[in-house]
Amino acid sequence: MRKRFWILPVLLFGTALSVLAADTVLTWPDNGEGAVLRFTLGKLRQVNSVSGQTDYLGEAVAENLGAKAIPSASFYLYLLDKNGNRVGEGYLEITNLPGGQKAKIPVSAHAMGSFARMELKPQHLPSDEPMKIKMSITSVPPGASVMVDSQPSGVTPQILPVAPGKHTLDFSKEGYTPASTPLEIAENAMPGSLQIELSPLTLDTVVLRDGTVLLGSVISVTSTSVAVNVKGKATRLERTRVARVVFGTRNQAAASSSPSRGKK
Repeated sequence: MRKRFWILPVLLFGTALSVLAADTVLTWPDNGEGAVLRFTLGKLRQVNSVSGQTDYLGEAVAENLGAKAIPSASFYLYLLDKNGNRVGEGYLEITNLPGGQKAKIPVSAHAMGSFARMELKPQHLPSDEPMKIKMSITSVPPGASVMVDSQPSGVTPQILPVAPGKHTLDFSKEGYTPASTPLEIAENAMPGSLQIELSPLTLDTVVLRDGTVLLGSVISVTSTSVAVNVKGKATRLERTRVARVVFGTRNQAAASSSPSRGKK
């Protein structure tokens, strides 16, 4: 009786190992026609087991079977028993996988019992969106606001993912002349960089509290008002309306020596 008692667990354990050790190949879609992705999952190793739940870690090779790059895609990995019941799940994710290329990705999963096979369930499917290229965007001086195709895109320096095609980048920084530059990105291009140098403004900048920006020549700044000449027309503003004044390069020396003018 003791001999039979010990042989049975050994046989069952050997069966579980054979399931985990065999490579599993999954495709999406799984109908055998027009497959876009192929995942080859290697051996899953058990890393933890608590209260009936077993955790596994492993590695898979993701292969893009198409010609177009896949910017991103993610799938649930369902673990099924021999009757097709789900006893656990994992997660697979790929990003920026060029057409015809392979990439290794980590696999983590957990199960509440023995599983006999695996199945993919899409979470986020690849779309026709082209793979974006990472561009290092810098300016001299740094701290310039960036707009890509009229959309706010942060402040320099930074790494921006830019889709292939023709784009326009606009740069602005208080006290400097705004600048614009075209940018063309080819499909499957390598990461690149772009740097632009901003020229200091010769005109003074008056920023109002409502967001209005006036460019001209500041005549005077007092505790109650700011006088500025804009396109030959003198304008006096109540000090409470003014958020700040930035002097252009030609007036900075005069501003530093005059008690009635200053940056606020």
